[in-house]
Amino acid sequence: MRSDYGLHDESPLRRLLCIALLPLLVLPSRLHAEVLESIARIRSLGIADAALHPQADVTGVVIFYDRARNDVILNDGQDGIYVGLSDELKVRPVFGPGSRVRVEGRVEPGGFLPLVLCSKLTVLGQDSLPAAKRVAESDLFSPALDCQWVEMPAIVTGYESGGRYGTLTLEVGGWRTKAQLPGASDAEEKARRIMQRPVLVRGALGTVFNDQRQLTDRYFFVPSFDEIIPTDSEGNSAPPELRPINELLRSDVSSGSRVRVRGEVTYANGSELYLRGDNTSLAVSAYHSGEFVPGDRVEAEGFAAAAPFRPKLRATKLIRLGRGPEPLPRLLDLTSGEFARQEAELVTVDADLLSSREGVNGETVLKCRTEKWLIAAVAPPNIRLPVFAAGDRLRLTGICGFTTTRPLPWDYWVDGLRLRVRGAGDIAVIHRGPWWTLPRLLWALGLAGGLALAALAWAALLRRRVSVQTQIIGAQIEREAVTDERQRIARELHDTIEQNLAGLAVQLRNAKQRLLKHSPEQAEAAIALAQGMLRHCREETHASIYDLRSVLLEQKGLQGALEELLPALVSRSQISLSIDGEGKPRSLDGPSEIHLFRIAQQAVANAVQHSGASKIGVRLVYSETELVLEIGDDGRGFDPKSSLAPTCFGIRGINERANKLHAAAVFESAPGSGACVRVTTPLVPRGAAL
Repeated sequence: MRSDYGLHDESPLRRLLCIALLPLLVLPSRLHAEVLESIARIRSLGIADAALHPQADVTGVVIFYDRARNDVILNDGQDGIYVGLSDELKVRPVFGPGSRVRVEGRVEPGGFLPLVLCSKLTVLGQDSLPAAKRVAESDLFSPALDCQWVEMPAIVTGYESGGRYGTLTLEVGGWRTKAQLPGASDAEEKARRIMQRPVLVRGALGTVFNDQRQLTDRYFFVPSFDEIIPTDSEGNSAPPELRPINELLRSDVSSGSRVRVRGEVTYANGSELYLRGDNTSLAVSAYHSGEFVPGDRVEAEGFAAAAPFRPKLRATKLIRLGRGPEPLPRLLDLTSGEFARQEAELVTVDADLLSSREGVNGETVLKCRTEKWLIAAVAPPNIRLPVFAAGDRLRLTGICGFTTTRPLPWDYWVDGLRLRVRGAGDIAVIHRGPWWTLPRLLWALGLAGGLALAALAWAALLRRRVSVQTQIIGAQIEREAVTDERQRIARELHDTIEQNLAGLAVQLRNAKQRLLKHSPEQAEAAIALAQGMLRHCREETHASIYDLRSVLLEQKGLQGALEELLPALVSRSQISLSIDGEGKPRSLDGPSEIHLFRIAQQAVANAVQHSGASKIGVRLVYSETELVLEIGDDGRGFDPKSSLAPTCFGIRGINERANKLHAAAVFESAPGSGACVRVTTPLVPRGAAL
């Protein structure tokens, strides 16, 4: 059997658990059905509970109403809450601060604390504002005070008119905050009366918060100027004692004491006024100071306030006593260390301009430098300054304000200076800086360096291209010269030596025929020797002419020429020819390559004609310093010593060519064991003389 909640009856423990959890299961629905009638109850809801949108029906007094934004702050005598008027509210009755109303609607989580979204509002009548809770300045940022009706001591320091509403600037316990009030025709005058005075502010505390429901700032919603009550005794007693400027905030004059000072105006702008006394100057904060000009004698009444390096005065009253000559600036002294005496003083100083920029509020900031100090000269945005350049020597005039980056404003920790420039006449150019400033010099050096690098790169590239072109032209000229010389020598050999040798052969042949009749044996031997020599010379002549007309050595080098021409020598035989090379091929002087080629050609021709070999191998071995040419065969061999007879023209020709190369020719052979010719020549760069 199962119960209504799905638990077995046979389990008492589960039954007890079901009974215990039952209130938790029905709590959300009960909260949703419950109508909340207490502001305190609504404020206590968590985010999850407020997100259930329980119904609210609360009654209280309106302490603030922003008709434009439909914002209402309601107070029931104990707590306050924000009420937003829903679009469902078709008819909006007339009400305002002090109206007692009944608000019906639903609860929303809100951005900081729960609020009520009103769908029905009933005006019950008019009532007085509830008694405000007195709150100390230290509790200004207490989150629990959101929308609460409080009163708190403050000092009024400024007012801005914004149409339907005005905004007072307040100083509460050293913190600057704002108070929003309804606009009125006499708002400016009412603000002026309480300016720089200690007051008691009554209003609802508003909260500035972020998207994580954290408080980031605080402000007041004040129903009217009637809720800002001065706490000093102005008008109810005799004027305060007249004091020298340098006696403010001494042991007998506190910030709560009303004081009176006199001085001549050195600068006035908006709410700022600077007075020069007998021994020092004073910064004065006032509601309006624009009606004063430099040279006016002024009496200021108000309260002294602490400020860096020198107290300032919060003036509640300013009286013009007369008119004098415009005060002259005093020469700024940065060497004596008496900075407090010069704070808020009208001074002048000469400095070099480093740079200029526009400030966040449109003012012009000139960054200048003396020998040891950096100075920021700040000109207001409503004046037109001449054009300055970095390096200009300027004479600056303005209100002096010292600064420090240290924790406390001691005189010996001063490390900066700020000048409040009054107008364009406070900045004069003593002399213009040199055109060659450091930035321009760096730019010029950079440009010159870039041009120099570009010129060097262009020169290197041009030199490389000229070198390449020179090499190409030189090689072309060399080839043309070699070709022309070869053609010339070939023609000379053909036209002179070959013809002479041919004629000599004819004469010897005739002599042989005539001498045979008288001494046949001697004539036969002599003529046979001459014919052999002539035959060899003719073959050498033909070979030389062929070599001179060939361009293979120029185009393919020594190994390529051997591979191209030597196979023709064995083409009519059954002998196999192999040509190999070792090492990195090196180009040699033209005559050297021709001699080596002729040695290889002669050796292969001898092997084909006389060795009876089946294999002939040609091998080129290149090293760093020499070239070795080897021609070997597997033929019948010979005795090198006996082969060096005068009739062995092939071996003799090889030796002669080797001598021209300054090389050594070695013949290795024996009858029946093949033969090998090895020529070792030093490597001489192309173009060097042998």
